[in-house]
Order: sequence, then structure tokens, then C-alpha cells
Amino acid sequence: MLTDVLEIHFINMVKFRKLKTGDIANNLLERWLTFLDVNTPEETLREVIQMDNAISKANERLNFVTQDKEFLRNYHLREMAMSDWTTGVNTAIEKKQIEIARNSLNEGLPIELIHKITGLDMETIRSL
Repeated sequence: MLTDVLEIHFINMVKFRKLKTGDIANNLLERWLTFLDVNTPEETLREVIQMDNAISKANERLNFVTQDKEFLRNYHLREMAMSDWTTGVNTAIEKKQIEIARNSLNEGLPIELIHKITGLDMETIRSL
């Protein structure tokens, strides 16, 4: 609990999708997660919105906000920036793994150990 009026909960949507019981009628958390899940079929989404007044209001607010073209533009720009950042980080990690593998090969370490240390596949290591 952050304060007496604010709590933050983190939900792993991948786990939710795997553990989904399909009991949206009796499970409030499952209704909200179904509403928030981008993979929810349209028919199920409509059903969840009709079941719960709070979700219905959240959906109305979401529809209102997404009508603002400038907001949507900024949202998409932020999504692209986050994607670019993630790609950059992953590329940097891969380059560092390759550098470590090269240095390890130069030091005479066995390929199996280099694979274990870097996580690179054996073919990539052999090609170095």
C-alpha cells in the first residue's frame, strides 16, 4: 500500500491468459482483466461491459479519450519510442554477448562454456 488512498497492483497478463477460468460472471478481477486484455474477443468484451457498471463507465471514458486525435498521436509516438528503445537495448545486449564470446574464444574457453555464459547458440559461437 502506497498511502491510505492509493494502492498499485501488478498483474501478469501472460499468466492470466494461461490460468483463465472463464468465470467472468462471479469473479470481479477476472472481469476487469478480461476487459483490459487486448486479446479478448469482441463478443466477450461486450458481455463484460454489460455485466459491470464500473467497467461500462471505464469503457465510455476510454472511448471518449480515444476520440482525441492528438492524444492518440502522442500515444502511438510513445509506443513507437518504447519499441525503438527495447530494440536498441536488445541489440546492445546481443552485441555485448558476441563480444564476450569472441574474447572467450580468444582466451581458449570451450564453446560449451561460452554458450552457457552468453546464452548464444552454438552455431553463432562457432561462426565467430
